[in-house]
Amino acid sequence: MATLKERLQSNPRLKQFILRLIFRSKPYSARVRWYVWLILIFPKYFKRGISWSARLDLVPFHRFKLGRYSRIEQGVVVNNGMGDVILHDEVHTGIGCVIIGPVTLHKHVGLSQYVRILGMHHGIDPDLPHHYQPSTKAPVILEEDAFVGTGTVIMGKKNGEPLVLGKYCRIGANSVVMSDIPPYSVAVGNPARVVRTWNFSSGKWEKA
Repeated sequence: MATLKERLQSNPRLKQFILRLIFRSKPYSARVRWYVWLILIFPKYFKRGISWSARLDLVPFHRFKLGRYSRIEQGVVVNNGMGDVILHDEVHTGIGCVIIGPVTLHKHVGLSQYVRILGMHHGIDPDLPHHYQPSTKAPVILEEDAFVGTGTVIMGKKNGEPLVLGKYCRIGANSVVMSDIPPYSVAVGNPARVVRTWNFSSGKWEKA
């Protein structure tokens, strides 16, 4: 039997009908209707670890997972309209973060305040208003123990391949990340570039 996601992908009219039921009236609104929040989101997701002021714009045909001891702080926005949002165990998202799937945060990942992770891109057709531009998936993956500084923006790759921040990498505040960052490295700037790497032999951070 076909899954809901498969049925929606194969039936555009059904998909549009479901989207109108879930989201507010304007076709470009990403905020779910009040009854969807009250019936589907609040009972299932607002539990220990999620702030009452967090905004969860969640649809049933993509996954949202919050692992054990993970925390979603005040004012965080999570949207899985374009793809799955997976937060594994002991992930912390700081105040005011925005996470738009597809995004995967592995164990012990930390986001400081006001980090933006965008797993999608909008088109730039000059004949279309911005809210009618087509959207494409651009998956973002943060491996174990990665940490992202305040105000950083992480944007998925335009070619649709996953953008990966490696294990135990560190991203400086207010950076803009648009390409892979290797494990055990420190990256800063716009666009972010690696400035330090961990030398396992010496046990020290060294200039890249």
